Amino acid sequence: MTSARKAKPQPWHVEISKGVRANVDPYCIGVGQNLEPADILGHAVDGGFQHLCQQNGHLYDRELLSATTLVESPESFLKFPIASILSPTDVSEKSEKSLVAFDVKFDSSNQKRNTLDQVGVVSKSHGLVQTAVDDMISVADEMFTNAIFNAPFVDMNTHKNPGISRHTSEVKLENGKVGRLFVAADKERIVIGCQDPYGSLDLKHYLKKIRATYERGPGATMNFGSGGAGIGSYIIFNAGSSLYFGVWPGRATIVCCVLPVGMSNRKRVELPKHLHWIQG
Repeated sequence: MTSARKAKPQPWHVEISKGVRANVDPYCIGVGQNLEPADILGHAVDGGFQHLCQQNGHLYDRELLSATTLVESPESFLKFPIASILSPTDVSEKSEKSLVAFDVKFDSSNQKRNTLDQVGVVSKSHGLVQTAVDDMISVADEMFTNAIFNAPFVDMNTHKNPGISRHTSEVKLENGKVGRLFVAADKERIVIGCQDPYGSLDLKHYLKKIRATYERGPGATMNFGSGGAGIGSYIIFNAGSSLYFGVWPGRATIVCCVLPVGMSNRKRVELPKHLHWIQG
């Protein structure tokens, strides 16, 4: 007599509202509407939701497809972060390459200025209004800075970061390690993303600090100290209509911020946010 194989769990949805539901099944996708960023972060940090999509957010149906894809295969985001976001029904190397607008590897802080300049050029070429171009550059600046000045210096056991001065003339990644910063786009969205080879980010702690900035206000939380999760993390989160975070300890951290194309700054910043995070 043979036993039946247990069916693989399928992603399922639950409606969320202001407030927090605890101990969520990892296959559960939270679906809400008109929730403020602090509420979305609360559902992630305290409720355990790893994928939160808002029905009146930008391109809700496609965000839901991405959430479903990543629930079923979290490694997809590590292998093909761009396709996971912009082409969730075709997560492949071919799809990934077809969507890339700019992709650079870096190993030194001295490469930042040129990288940011290129992000500005690419952003303008995709028709972003100047405020969105400025936000893309600010997000790229913070992502690059975290990858060079923070990720290599976090203790993987304590998750504490004594840090290194961001005013140091040059910081270079050791042992042949490199970071990656990329821009990708389709007709409706542009993605700015960064990957480091360390996977040292304490993601839940990171999200808590962003929530604290929304709750207290940016001015009250300007000085979080070392760790790369202060006002800069708020800048990344606040700029996008959708945010994707993935951490695989000792392997990689990937952060992606998604902005709508052809949308005014006011409408963009008022959009309800989608949030996806993977702790590998």
